[in-house]
Amino acid sequence: MNIQTGNKTILFTVQEQEAAARYISTAGDQLSNLQTPEAGQLPEELRAVVIDVLEAIQQGSAITVSSVPREVTTTTAASMLGMSRPTLMKHVRNGRIDAHMVGSHHRLLTDDVLKFQAKLKEEKRRAVFGLMDLERELGEA
Repeated sequence: MNIQTGNKTILFTVQEQEAAARYISTAGDQLSNLQTPEAGQLPEELRAVVIDVLEAIQQGSAITVSSVPREVTTTTAASMLGMSRPTLMKHVRNGRIDAHMVGSHHRLLTDDVLKFQAKLKEEKRRAVFGLMDLERELGEA
């Protein structure tokens, strides 16, 4: 394992990947029941993170674990959403995503940004399926 401090980079060896695979297969359904005698059961939110990390290690996937601030700037939110800041501000003005003012600057709650991201993804998914349905209808005509 290779670890860097600050922004940590952890590179797992083949042995560690195999150990994760053995642990996951041995634990089976009990994997979601992570606990210690002193601290008790790991909270559900953290269990999901630990399980995801173990599975990523097992598969040899690249993973990034980071925390996010409660609020983000419009520039950061636009980056998270994969859009320009002016486009984000259009959505704010249209009421599609909530924002509040801090002095003369807009701020957005990270939770709101993530919910909006999921909403946009669902809208895109519906649009693709709508186009597929239309193509099917036109092909049958």
